Amino acid sequence: MEFVAGEEKDGIGKPYGVYVDNRKRLFIADTGRGIVHEYDTNGNEYFIIGNNEKRELLTPIALTGDDAGNLYITDSAAGAVFRYNIREKILIEFIAGKLVQPTGIAFNSKKNLLYITDTASHQIVVFDLQGFERFRIGGRGGSSGYFNYPTDLCVDSGGDLYVTDALNARIQVFSADGKFLRMFGTAGDSAGYFAKPKGVAVDSEGHVYVSDAIQDSVQIFDKTGALMLVFGESGNGAGQFWMPSGLFIDSSDTIYVSDSYNQRIQMFQYLKSTEGKSELQNLKSPITSIKQTNMDMGHLR
Repeated sequence: MEFVAGEEKDGIGKPYGVYVDNRKRLFIADTGRGIVHEYDTNGNEYFIIGNNEKRELLTPIALTGDDAGNLYITDSAAGAVFRYNIREKILIEFIAGKLVQPTGIAFNSKKNLLYITDTASHQIVVFDLQGFERFRIGGRGGSSGYFNYPTDLCVDSGGDLYVTDALNARIQVFSADGKFLRMFGTAGDSAGYFAKPKGVAVDSEGHVYVSDAIQDSVQIFDKTGALMLVFGESGNGAGQFWMPSGLFIDSSDTIYVSDSYNQRIQMFQYLKSTEGKSELQNLKSPITSIKQTNMDMGHLR
């Protein structure tokens, strides 16, 4: 379609990473347009981060934020990480020359550390908030603590690091200082297996969510790696996906899924049992989808 009609100039092109800060501002890394979308749902405002005419960003992939109001953006084509001051709307290059192909990124608020997946070097590289490298995790391999083209990652409420070890078809878990803790998953094309795992996120009760771009679904596991629930199927309707990628879960257990080839973000809500038990079957249908950048922000609910 882009070859025939030209590149789409409005709306979301190809969303990947998604992040929501504590003020409920929604940020979407758009690899198709080379920008990041910022939706301020409180102020009913929309901003573009990275001017695609000046090509400040080439291929933004993943997003995270710190406690000081900064957004961090990995750019795989530039081999760099950018920092964006949300209040002042200033974008600067933060880390350059130290990464080959940065993809996933997550912030550990307990340690004030940024964890970045360097997919091409098969490592997780850890930086402090001054941009100094602190240590690296892994290298290429199939044994525990090693990776084969890792992609996304996240940090849970306790500070543990979860990594999508894509071509090893598994999730690996590490302590905040990089010590290997456990792993789960194996290759396959049915529930409980990984065909093309992408995003990973953890909710407030420790359930692990993994999006799979081939299976067009999100799988939910307990901490031991036992499958609990699968939601989603191929399609373009509510609750259906076409190559989902990035995942994010906010403090209220709202689940954001980057539905890449449907050019939208779908939102789901994990509902806790009133009896205090985990009931993942209470997952709701999507409450909204975001497709147009010029939408009326009052329609978000």
